[in-house]
Amino acid sequence: MIKDIIFDLGGVLLDIDLPYCMRSVQALGVDFSAMSAQTSSSLAETQGTKPAVMGEGIVANGALHLYQIGEISTEDFLSGIHRLCRPGTTRQQVIDAWNTCCIGIPSYRLEKIQQLRQQGYRISMLSNTNDAHWQDIVSRCFGGQHIVNQLFDHVFLSQEMHLAKPNDDIYLKVLEDLQAKAEECLFIDDSTPNVEAAAALGFHTIHADVSKTREGIVVAPPQSDWTTLIDDMLK
Repeated sequence: MIKDIIFDLGGVLLDIDLPYCMRSVQALGVDFSAMSAQTSSSLAETQGTKPAVMGEGIVANGALHLYQIGEISTEDFLSGIHRLCRPGTTRQQVIDAWNTCCIGIPSYRLEKIQQLRQQGYRISMLSNTNDAHWQDIVSRCFGGQHIVNQLFDHVFLSQEMHLAKPNDDIYLKVLEDLQAKAEECLFIDDSTPNVEAAAALGFHTIHADVSKTREGIVVAPPQSDWTTLIDDMLK
């Protein structure tokens, strides 16, 4: 019997466009291969962990990985990008470009979460994210921390846990903190490695389809949205 529902953020609740974000930062003159090379020995290599998955087919390497798991501060990360930009680039341009991936959260998804809460399910979020994105998402996409608190019983962020999906440790830590069993949890994510890792540990899973985007704009909703699949899963 499923008691806990655990949502990924980007691609599941939040519409995102990671390629557009990468292009926006590169348009400032940044070479992402050079940016990753800033960290000569990433945490993934030193601890034998897998790099944080940012989205389907996109992983965070080097400095990006370290920022996703909170091992680099926002100040240091943004400064690192800024140093790689063309002369004359402002700090605000860097921040704006970095946050272009965060498009918005359709209201029907939040309404579905509220419905699930009313049905008695405990609702959590488990996201590979970083401080700059999270602050923007909370204020601009959710409408404030108070809304996040109303929707979720628990919020698990890679940057605070110093762990990242699809590594087993992050799922096991979530189970420990929830005092839950994997077979009583439904995990929803848009990334194949993240879903497969959770399923291998015994979670029920939904591999979410994502919205189609172009240049930071949603041009088509998911062909098969998790909001239309979840009720059958919970029967």
